[in-house]
Amino acid sequence: MGTASTGGGAGAAGRGSAPSSSAGPALSDETRADADRIAKPERLLNLVAFLLSSPGAVPFSQIKGRVAGYDDSASPEALEKRFDRDKAELRSIGVPIVYEPLDEHGHEGYRIPREQYFLPEIKLSVEEAAALAVVQRYAQEATGDPLARPLSSAVRKIVVDSPLTGAAAASVTEQHMLGVRTDRSRNPDLGPNLEVLTDAVLRRRPVRFRYYAIGRDEERQREVEPYGLGWNDGHWYLVGRDRTRDDIRHFRVDRIRGRARTASGTFAAPADFDVAKHVDRPAFSLRAGKGGERVDVELRPEIAFMFRDGLREGWTFTDLPGGGAMLSFDANAGEDAMAAVLRFVARQCDRARVVAPPELRKRGGDHLRAMLARYQGPPTELSSLRKPPAKKGRRS
Repeated sequence: MGTASTGGGAGAAGRGSAPSSSAGPALSDETRADADRIAKPERLLNLVAFLLSSPGAVPFSQIKGRVAGYDDSASPEALEKRFDRDKAELRSIGVPIVYEPLDEHGHEGYRIPREQYFLPEIKLSVEEAAALAVVQRYAQEATGDPLARPLSSAVRKIVVDSPLTGAAAASVTEQHMLGVRTDRSRNPDLGPNLEVLTDAVLRRRPVRFRYYAIGRDEERQREVEPYGLGWNDGHWYLVGRDRTRDDIRHFRVDRIRGRARTASGTFAAPADFDVAKHVDRPAFSLRAGKGGERVDVELRPEIAFMFRDGLREGWTFTDLPGGGAMLSFDANAGEDAMAAVLRFVARQCDRARVVAPPELRKRGGDHLRAMLARYQGPPTELSSLRKPPAKKGRRS
């Protein structure tokens, strides 16, 4: 808003004169802070990212000074008004910023419920994935078609949630046929085996292959009815009924030795089969109908919210005072499963610890103490591994 000035006002200053102290009303806190402020779109994105990454509700007192865009020289009142305007604008475009009143743990403030903010996961049937694969292949090859670019763009939007993000999708076909690339240099049989297994999943044909079981350090012949393929944690997995064991098993495809072959006959997969429930689960997860052991893991506040948002079927999540939580689940009985639980906890570093069962808690503590004892102190002298300097020969 412009105002008339007296004496050496804005007009005189525009000609190079020094501005007068009586050039008009004092500048507001918001105006004085303009030079320090970042662009509004960046500020809004910073606020959304901060609320999404926070483990719980955050009061404005913790947003002010910590989020870029609310950390400039404006007065506290001006910052709060700015925050109120930004909240209203984000809500108007569909960002669900909610206020949570004081709870039993003494927490209150703002948060963005992730289940309301993110779109639901796209799950495709085998037939839908195959159709999209044809569309993608056409879009890549028909460069002269005016629809090629829009089709490629549409497929990219669908596969943005594909395995490269770490989430297991509905089927291997969805992932394999929609452009996920395999590293054939490390395992030349991986690509051909994926093609055979994908075809077997589509046609409901059993497959035979030799499989290396890393736990037993041995190879065995397997005959499997392949229900689906899925990607998790950087690897392809085949899930199906192992005819020898008459049980649902999953096999890491890069551990198949040699080439997989289709066998005669066909089979019917369960109508309610979901490969994601098998592939995207820890190695210690309890198999249906099997006996197991209850495990309790205490989580620190900085990681508790991640497990709450990604809670798996059969797991329970209990909030603890101070922002932490107790994660409880049933694990398979046996040495391999308990070792997998310890690896799972160890990956969280000092932000998680086993509480029960007591034997597993003691074993985890012993393991960590042994690691500390092994790696404490100065580095091992490696001089014995160094090559001696080459002897200089006489020049002729």
